Amino acid sequence: MIRRIGVIYQDQNSRGFLEGVRRRLNCDAMLVDQPAGIGRPRILPEKQARLAWEHFQRKKVDLVVRLTDADQTPWQSVRTTELKNIPPQANSLWVCGVAVENIEEWLCLEPGYLAEALGIPKSDLSSAQNRTGVVKRAIATQRRAEEDPSGVVARIVCEAPGEVFRRWLQDDAFQAFYVDCRAAANRAGCETLNELDKPTNE
Repeated sequence: MIRRIGVIYQDQNSRGFLEGVRRRLNCDAMLVDQPAGIGRPRILPEKQARLAWEHFQRKKVDLVVRLTDADQTPWQSVRTTELKNIPPQANSLWVCGVAVENIEEWLCLEPGYLAEALGIPKSDLSSAQNRTGVVKRAIATQRRAEEDPSGVVARIVCEAPGEVFRRWLQDDAFQAFYVDCRAAANRAGCETLNELDKPTNE
């Protein structure tokens, strides 16, 4: 059973994405944040990976989930390099997701839903050059009282209709991350919702 998940991410939007996916999987595990100062680089250096692993061992986590951005690099290459840097004893307990190009672009995989969720015109998301900045600014304006940007992104992911989430899952990088998360849960005896299967009533 997975009760505590160590998470390593680059920013609060990524943290919120992880929280949203956790909720969609019907996972009750607690997310345990990375040590201060670790997680910012696109590729986690070997030393940071080791320090993170030692931190999470002290916190008694059952799984580590890393989420980073591809940033115009092939996502498979980023994931392969990243996984080479983790301690060997962590191999079976470490999941690495890579967003193409970043978390904001993943959210834009269904621009109609995202525009509605952020209260902006869909046309504002049409320019690939400006889209990331537009999404980040809009997320900041949607914060509720005592809510940080991660809470906004978590809501967007968690409240996405099934057909929207399955559209996101058509992205190879996101699908690989989702499948890896479910596989880790299954190995630990946890039941998770599988949204790759399209309901027969749709």
